[in-house]
Amino acid sequence: MAKQVGPVFITGTIDGIIFYKLGDTYYLRSKGDYKSAKKMRKDPNLQRTMANANRFGVAARMVKRVYYRQLPGTVRKPGLFARLTGMVNKWLYQGKTKEEAQELLMAHCQKLVQKTTSKATPTATPVAAVPPTTKPVQQPTAPANQKPKLARYLSNWKVKRNGRLHIPYAATPLPSVRPAIPGHVRQLKE
Repeated sequence: MAKQVGPVFITGTIDGIIFYKLGDTYYLRSKGDYKSAKKMRKDPNLQRTMANANRFGVAARMVKRVYYRQLPGTVRKPGLFARLTGMVNKWLYQGKTKEEAQELLMAHCQKLVQKTTSKATPTATPVAAVPPTTKPVQQPTAPANQKPKLARYLSNWKVKRNGRLHIPYAATPLPSVRPAIPGHVRQLKE
């Protein structure tokens, strides 16, 4: 999306370029080429894309069966499903059959289960008794290199990092700038 700049802002379409307003800013973009799912499946230019999508769908279904049915909850973690799907998709892309990819996936998942069970049951090692120290341990309060966040303020108006001026709703306009509406003029106290 490109921003419109200049004294004149327009909305509409000219030669495949769409001009529009979003919020208080005017943008423009090129017109997208919409394709329905039916057109994508039949388009010869997208044949390879559809083959990749089908292979990825096969990989995701294979991983889903193993991930949710055979992996214990202690092994599952965020991002593991996606990583496993990517591995199976790569194996299928390299030319392995579904059965070979399934066997490799099962072997990899068994390794994951063994790693987590070995971490869960550590062997006890004898530890020598350490005499207590007389010096109290000081707790860290905050990182020394972390700078406090600073905002750039002009009275109660804030200049944001992108250079835009943010005026809060609580800011009251100056009386000299306030527009006078006939019949609703207030007298200022002196």
